[in-house]
Amino acid sequence: MSISRSESQPFPAAQPEDVGSFFQELLEHLEKWKPCLLDLFRDPGEPPLRRDVDAAVEPLTSELLGGSDYPLAGGGFVAAHDAVADAPWHMAWWQVRSKENQLLSSLESMGEAYSRREWFTVPLETGASHVTGPYVDFICTDEYTVTLTSPVSVGGRIVGVVGADVFVESLEEILLPALRRLHPEASLVNRVGRVVVSADPQLAAGRLLVGDWRHSADPGRMELRGPEYAGRRAAVHPCGSLPLAVVVPG
Repeated sequence: MSISRSESQPFPAAQPEDVGSFFQELLEHLEKWKPCLLDLFRDPGEPPLRRDVDAAVEPLTSELLGGSDYPLAGGGFVAAHDAVADAPWHMAWWQVRSKENQLLSSLESMGEAYSRREWFTVPLETGASHVTGPYVDFICTDEYTVTLTSPVSVGGRIVGVVGADVFVESLEEILLPALRRLHPEASLVNRVGRVVVSADPQLAAGRLLVGDWRHSADPGRMELRGPEYAGRRAAVHPCGSLPLAVVVPG
């Protein structure tokens, strides 16, 4: 599948849920990587070497990063602990800017760098795709980033995650037209209610806007956080099964 969407062709947004279509489409593309990886990890008694993983993932990542109109920051595969034969940890990850494989300087530091990160731990714990961010990606880019990841499972065991990074500033170019058509103050928020992108220029990425909407008794009337809202409320519309929602002030 070739992912292509230019700034002059924004996603239609007749409904708030449609704002999440970018993330859903990218996750569907990552799903297409999994059969190749399943073949590598099929025999638990003979796990692949790092070089085998790199050789399998590099062309998949090159196609995604090189054949996309989306300004993706990077992508690849991150192995679970002891999933490869010749190292306890392995990251087969490429960046758009450097075109180089991202390998940390030591195996110890690699494990410490990503083994506790939300984009890695949540898919391993839940067995489901996840969207993490916005956060500063200190491992690869030092930029404000959103990371999409999906677990790779072989015979009931998760051997790692496939994923892609998108800079928040790039998401603004893609999603702002759709948000503005919904409401001049519409915002896309993550699973705990922090802003990912907002049509309101006063709301920066990472700002807590509504709190954890997933456990709200009345998502149609959630209180907006911050003294400037003075008790004002908003409707929160989940983006399908994604850990994202669109907040539309009342």
